[in-house]
Amino acid sequence: MKSLKSQKSIDYYLQDNVEIEENPCSCDSCSWGKYKSTATCGEQCFPCSCDSCSWGKYKSTATCGEQCFPCRADAPLFWIINWAAALLHLVNTVATLAFWAASDEQNQTFALSETYAPWVSTINVTHQINVTPNITLPNITHSMCPVSNATRIFQISEDWCIERRTEYTSDLSLWWLVIAFHFLSFAFQTFAMLQWKCKWRGTNWVRNYIEEVDEHGTNILRMIEYSISATLMQISIALILGIWQRLVIAGVAALTVVTMLCGLIAEQLKYVRPDMAWTAHFTGWFSMLSVWAILGRQFGYTVEMSDNSPPPFVYAIVVVIAILYIGFGVIQLVQLYFADKDALKKIYCECKYSRGCTLNRGVELAYCIMSLTSKSILGWVIFANALGGMAES
Repeated sequence: MKSLKSQKSIDYYLQDNVEIEENPCSCDSCSWGKYKSTATCGEQCFPCSCDSCSWGKYKSTATCGEQCFPCRADAPLFWIINWAAALLHLVNTVATLAFWAASDEQNQTFALSETYAPWVSTINVTHQINVTPNITLPNITHSMCPVSNATRIFQISEDWCIERRTEYTSDLSLWWLVIAFHFLSFAFQTFAMLQWKCKWRGTNWVRNYIEEVDEHGTNILRMIEYSISATLMQISIALILGIWQRLVIAGVAALTVVTMLCGLIAEQLKYVRPDMAWTAHFTGWFSMLSVWAILGRQFGYTVEMSDNSPPPFVYAIVVVIAILYIGFGVIQLVQLYFADKDALKKIYCECKYSRGCTLNRGVELAYCIMSLTSKSILGWVIFANALGGMAES
């Protein structure tokens, strides 16, 4: 028998009377998902390779106890306050859930309405006009709108009229709005303390909370969380003030999201494109003032048309929360005004408890305190006063 080990031709296995000693398709190695030779099974299935991922590591040698209780002289003050605020948000979440579970009005919701304008055909009406008993003018026929129970109806042409009707199309629970913005604050502020260094599709994804604050003066997760939680807060205020139109609620929500994302853009561009940072910042002011113009008009018109003044807690919500929202804008205004490379290392607080309070650390600290204060005040004022009887089932 001939041996085919030295045969190199691709058609060697077609020869007659020859015994094949090897598989004609010899695979020395066969693998799937091996974007690198050392890829593990998990990395093959989920090709987002994390070289390091940890939570609460404000320093590389932090123990488990120091991560959970970072009240030490070497932990940044904003880090400590952020974790304390996150825990207090969790307390608010659990407490409000407990009140909801114990309440007899768990199913109370606000019914949101939408208006629509259906087209209605006109009807022809004939009139006979008698000038005197013996003189009658020719009949006069004209078109008009039919009798309707709509809020309003008016004629726009010979053939068509338009009605204005209102229907309730959805429900919104004030209970769950309050619970949600407390929980979101806890979740995002806890997640902010997570550090990672990953590679996904050739792109490096690196996050370190302390470096992000110190070197870039920003916290991306904070602004993303605000775009959700602040929106829920504004919707809650709108419901209390009597804004129950679904599209108006959607407009308030969209403007609030735009405000927070403009703040995020301003933070990201303040060192490289300060002109665009200021543009984004003032765009955020415009969108937020637009929200408060809607809320203020609703509140003012309600007061004007009512025989009785609103209860004190409504004034408290409108005035206090408006001031706090303005405070968020002022914080960024100060940061942008002093945004230069020298501000990164300049120490503003010499007190030993400040842990070296630079401008960016002070800004992050202020945001943490303002967030906890505004959400706690709004949430508990609503629970104490509004949820007892304002919601419509």
